[in-house]
Amino acid sequence: MRLTKQTSYALRILIHCALCGEKHVRAGDIATEHGITEYNVAKIVPILVRGGFITTSRGRAGGLKLACKPEEISIGDVLRVTEATHVEAECVGGASPPCGIRRAAPINRMLGEALEAFISVLDKHTLADLVVSRPREPLPHDALGLRKLRVPAPANA
Repeated sequence: MRLTKQTSYALRILIHCALCGEKHVRAGDIATEHGITEYNVAKIVPILVRGGFITTSRGRAGGLKLACKPEEISIGDVLRVTEATHVEAECVGGASPPCGIRRAAPINRMLGEALEAFISVLDKHTLADLVVSRPREPLPHDALGLRKLRVPAPANA
């Protein structure tokens, strides 16, 4: 299964917030540090707020931060709010002959079970797992001709 950029960006935003602890972070800073456009950050933040993962506050000292501890944020839950969690085989061809594949068709049941199994594995992992397992030192991006990203230090360091 291929996840969308939206999920990748959402996870980057959450990891960044987790590394900053209780400190509010600006969406523009996240965009700059992770190579995401401000438009995409602004599009994903409301999704993460609705999902209960982050809170936002306005004003000079405002920004966003995690709404709960990283250990309480399941990767499966993040996927549920950022991805389509329903799979259905589509009929090929025009609409003239009736479609033989319906929601109750065996292939759609199989696809549904596979998706549930995939998400259940992600439910066993949390944002804290991603924060702990991330590389300590940024990769040498200049060697690849890419700009170097600043990775914030963990909040508890």
